[in-house]
Amino acid sequence: MFWSFCFLIGEGCNMPAKAFNPQIFLEFLCYCVFGGLIFYLVSSEKYLTYVTPRLKPYLYFTSIVMGVWALTALGRLFRPQHKLRSAHCFVLVIPIVLLLLPHAPVSASNLSGNYIGGSAFSNRSGQSALSMQNDLSITIEDASSPEDKVQAEIIQEPLAGLPAGAYVSELPGLDMGNKRITVAHEDFSMWLTEMYTNIEKYQGYTVVMTGFVFNDPEFLKEDEFVPARLMMSCCVGDLAPAGILCKYDQADQLQAESWVTVEGTLTLGQHEYDGVLSDEPQIRVTKITPAEAVEGYIYPY
Repeated sequence: MFWSFCFLIGEGCNMPAKAFNPQIFLEFLCYCVFGGLIFYLVSSEKYLTYVTPRLKPYLYFTSIVMGVWALTALGRLFRPQHKLRSAHCFVLVIPIVLLLLPHAPVSASNLSGNYIGGSAFSNRSGQSALSMQNDLSITIEDASSPEDKVQAEIIQEPLAGLPAGAYVSELPGLDMGNKRITVAHEDFSMWLTEMYTNIEKYQGYTVVMTGFVFNDPEFLKEDEFVPARLMMSCCVGDLAPAGILCKYDQADQLQAESWVTVEGTLTLGQHEYDGVLSDEPQIRVTKITPAEAVEGYIYPY
């Protein structure tokens, strides 16, 4: 059927049927559909269902490459070819079909029992979330060459005139006067990192944050739960719940995966991860209210 269709196209163009190349036409279609689909997913932000935002430039590049290949194939559309092949087109046909299939949102129950806890942040003590997001990663102590030392001094210079802790006021949702932290949905990952790495600064603060109830008994005790969000490091295959552990007497009565807004006091506690006891921030819950589900994932940067 496909070859008959291609034959009719060749006739309609007043070209000899043997001059029309069905293989190149099929490749042209695959390049156009795959490139157009990738471009649509990126421009509509729907690509975030599958991968993290840092892959956005590479996806745009892929779409451009597909466009270039399509133009190249168009120039060879009427070049005769004696032996036709089409099996290699399945390299693009299969991902096209998979991307077009409907996909249900991933929930914690779909995951293989994983949890991102304090051990994931244990090597970042003393750093601020803002400094990590701005890639201020070179310090004078870490500099191993004269060039690195000069670069470290330059990086540190803009902060030299600030009083200690002044940069903290730039964090969204922070009310230092009332010792209160209100974590917005878009700032969840940033505050997660900030609380783990600078717990001493925020002990005693009132924290308000929203997440789904993660209370897997494999990881948590009866009086513990996590108002979690699904964190993606690279792609949908590495999704895992992440959040601040909460202490609450009625934690075992909370419905798993229900969305709640938690309010409580931030304290320094300890929790065991893979047999290792680690210091971590914990919330002593004083108030829990139902909340609307938040779409999307969070990312560790």
